[in-house]
Amino acid sequence: MSEKTAEKGRSCNGKHIGFKVMDRQWIETDDRLTYHGWPTIANMGNDRLALVCSGGREAHVDPFGRVLLYVSPDGGKSWSKPRKLSSGPLDDRDAGIIVTPAGTWLVNYFTSLAFAAHGDRNGAQAHWAPVEDSITVGDIRREHGFFMLRSTDGGKTWSDKYRIPVNNVHGPIILRDGSLFYCGRAYSSNCMQQAAFAEEMVCLRSDDDGLTWQEISRFKTGDFGEQQLREWHEIHTVETDSGKLITHIRYRSSTWQITSTDGGKSWQGLHQIAEGYPPHLLKLRDGRLLLSYGCRQKPFGSRCRISSDEGESWSEPLLISDDGATVDLGYTSTAELSDGSLVTAWYEFRPDKGVALLRCASWRLDA
Repeated sequence: MSEKTAEKGRSCNGKHIGFKVMDRQWIETDDRLTYHGWPTIANMGNDRLALVCSGGREAHVDPFGRVLLYVSPDGGKSWSKPRKLSSGPLDDRDAGIIVTPAGTWLVNYFTSLAFAAHGDRNGAQAHWAPVEDSITVGDIRREHGFFMLRSTDGGKTWSDKYRIPVNNVHGPIILRDGSLFYCGRAYSSNCMQQAAFAEEMVCLRSDDDGLTWQEISRFKTGDFGEQQLREWHEIHTVETDSGKLITHIRYRSSTWQITSTDGGKSWQGLHQIAEGYPPHLLKLRDGRLLLSYGCRQKPFGSRCRISSDEGESWSEPLLISDDGATVDLGYTSTAELSDGSLVTAWYEFRPDKGVALLRCASWRLDA
């Protein structure tokens, strides 16, 4: 399914921003019709796009989630069949992906037991019971947590999963010096609440291509004088041309910003940026910052905002899509192609299929 449309320009810092959506399409290459959610898209080099998500599912919460990898060799025009990257006994969710300067592909995700508190074991979800009953305490100790996979051959083969200390939806970022920076929520020992809210954030750095992580800072959400912002999660960071770190954080249904000028050791300037969540940040080749996020208020869809002053101000939302049928959509992220065009991906409930699927749009900012 493909759609073509054009959007009017918006303003940023008093300057006109024009953009045009050239194409929207559903990614439908899986042989089975299953629920797909919470994707991350990235340009792995030479406009080869990779997208990871949680697929193989029945619904938003169930015990069947697995991390799936889709690859586009042509900048999002066509997509491969999905490849399953995880196969543990729990629900594998919220995958992120990056490529490091060494060419290593890193995929992050977390596992959840939230399905144990959902469903009707004697009714519509009775078929969950054998799956749940097969999970042992040993399984939970081994399989519950935050994990990373790595590929050093362009996604052909993958390592075993290994634990990482923090989690966010879209994963770590690459700093200008080639090291990795990862700001995320700390692990909760309450395994039933791991996918819920956090009161502590941790910033990490890796100098060995994501194999090990060293803590830079740790802060409580109440440290910013906004005690009502206890419920923080779904974080993403970008480094500006000047070296400033901008971190966006979901609080309930909105996105907030904090800033660090010392490499993540300290943070300040908490303020709200947008109605919508969760954030994905990308520094464009021209130095501008792009924020992507989903909107679960009418009109439902995916939005982007632009900052041309390193996060000091942001444009009004650019409507990448505004025809969502329900609130079950979003987790929007964007990749830039070599010609400066953009590919934005998200998940969205599709009424004619009765399930959430992956969707993407190709679009361009005016100069």
